[in-house]
Amino acid sequence: MNRVTLILTLGTLLVGAGQAQTVTGQAATGQTGMKHMQTPPAVAPEALPASPSVRALKLTQGWVSAAPPGAEELSAYLVLGNPGRAAVTLIGVSSPVSGQATLMTTTKDAAGRGSMTMASAMNIAAGGSLRILPGQAHVMLRSLKRQPQTGEQVALTLRFADGSARTFSVPVKKW
Repeated sequence: MNRVTLILTLGTLLVGAGQAQTVTGQAATGQTGMKHMQTPPAVAPEALPASPSVRALKLTQGWVSAAPPGAEELSAYLVLGNPGRAAVTLIGVSSPVSGQATLMTTTKDAAGRGSMTMASAMNIAAGGSLRILPGQAHVMLRSLKRQPQTGEQVALTLRFADGSARTFSVPVKKW
């Protein structure tokens, strides 16, 4: 096996195993072969455009709670109406003002002590609504990239179980 064949064979094996980023070789004729063969990068799937069920959702209330300077977390609240004939399931939220956003539910024990639990999904029944309101649930905006000011609009991108997403803008306000 000559050197060129060996390089091409090894390069093919490495690319096939997903371990090579770039393999180059030169054929015996002096022509370039297998130039810049790359394994495709792992890319997270992008959200699909909003489905008809998601497009039909109506935001009837929404805001982000203003916080004192230096706060590292904010809470966002929403009321979404679903006039459609199919249930819609909210599975995530993101916002350009935070590094992480989490759906949270709030419960109280028999002694009245409150606790928060992360929710992996929230259902919006057909013809019903989802109430993410103080004392019940909230969107926790963590790792703030900047402190939004009272009166400013903050974008919240909601992600749904059908793979689609929809962005709503809500004001920052004191409550």
